[in-house]
Amino acid sequence: MKIYVIKNNRLIGFLDQTQDETIVFDYVKELSSQNYLHGIDDQHNESSILFSVFENLLPENKQLEKVKFNNAIKREIDILLFLDNIHGSFEFYTQEEYEKLGLKEDLEFIYTDVRDEILEENYTFPNILEYKLDIDENILYPEELTIGRATGLSGFQYKFSVIKDDDLETITHTETQSNYIMKPYSLYNGIYKKSSDPDESYIPYLLVNEHLFMSIARDFGFHVPYNAIIKNKDDYHFIIKRYDRYNLAKIDHHDVLTLLNQHSQRKYQIKVKEIAEMALTYLDEDELFELFSFFVFSVIISHGDLHAKNISFIFKTNNINEKEMQLAPYYDISTVGIYKGLSDRDIGMEIKNKKHNIKMEDFIWLASKFEIDEDRARKCVTDFSNQFINEFKNYILKLPQSIRSLPVQTNSVGYTDPLESIFLKYYKKRVAYINKYLLEVKTVVEDPWA
Repeated sequence: MKIYVIKNNRLIGFLDQTQDETIVFDYVKELSSQNYLHGIDDQHNESSILFSVFENLLPENKQLEKVKFNNAIKREIDILLFLDNIHGSFEFYTQEEYEKLGLKEDLEFIYTDVRDEILEENYTFPNILEYKLDIDENILYPEELTIGRATGLSGFQYKFSVIKDDDLETITHTETQSNYIMKPYSLYNGIYKKSSDPDESYIPYLLVNEHLFMSIARDFGFHVPYNAIIKNKDDYHFIIKRYDRYNLAKIDHHDVLTLLNQHSQRKYQIKVKEIAEMALTYLDEDELFELFSFFVFSVIISHGDLHAKNISFIFKTNNINEKEMQLAPYYDISTVGIYKGLSDRDIGMEIKNKKHNIKMEDFIWLASKFEIDEDRARKCVTDFSNQFINEFKNYILKLPQSIRSLPVQTNSVGYTDPLESIFLKYYKKRVAYINKYLLEVKTVVEDPWA
């Protein structure tokens, strides 16, 4: 059974899988080769594994297993038929489903012209919604995703599409097109466990963490979508606006892993140098500096989960003939620095063959890969370092007492510290790192978990 592949509301080709599991993709003959997908270069294409442009659309870990089990999926490609929050304009149908479609061309737009309207990033931090959460518990916490390692900092957080109704002040689940995505907090990773396995780590209040650092990134000058948290029982869910929807129209984007023609299992193995070399092909001088700056910001906050699926380039327009790309808004920003056993990673991908104790000289080296002048790079590192030191505490003080006082278990016998205390200990540790390695000021650091 062939899968009909739609892009920009237009049939572009057919995906199939043979009995020997060879994956085949054929473009429709009338499609110009100028419109071929990244990494799929011929009219007829065969591969032993799913093409990266499709594979990187898939959920990971147990979410993938859940979709396969619930829909009795046997062929690798068939999971594409059951995805409900695909990014960009891709759609996948059986022949019967395709024949019932009434495809109409989307309204064309230039992304930068409508970016502010799409992102709505002028929210006030903290953005805590007092909306009614009208979502079944089985959607929030599917059994197969709560009995094991299903969500966390490993890049496979469970998420689903929701409708945010500002008139009724409700949030509801939907399997149809939506402009918002929800991440429910993890029941599993919010339980203290004594384990050396990173995937077993205790990572409480991860989505409060994400809302905090997404907002800080915005205030450092990076584009991020509207995002908010909503209280449910003893923790907070996270809601974020999609940046690839404008009214009913869609626009495509690729994460850097796809642009490097790599698959999901290699997302942490990509080096920042590889991204810099690839970015030179797509980005102008200002955007190259912005991307370099984001790596600086990520190291400063200890964004230890930053990997090659967490940075994307988006097309400049949603015209199917569009080839030029630019930086997409940023997403999935948090710190690992507040979590015991994870705080030794300053970044998820290597800079000059390391992920920890990145120095000013390492950033100067990285800047050269982005073709950025040393003085400009040095100023960026210094300015961002001082901005973090001067402003971080203010964000914690803006959080309501009900969040600052959330209990964080710090040892196996049940001792707890308030979340505010954990953040302030994290801050002291980051300031010590910044002073020693980036500003070269000698200081004393105390262990935040002592």
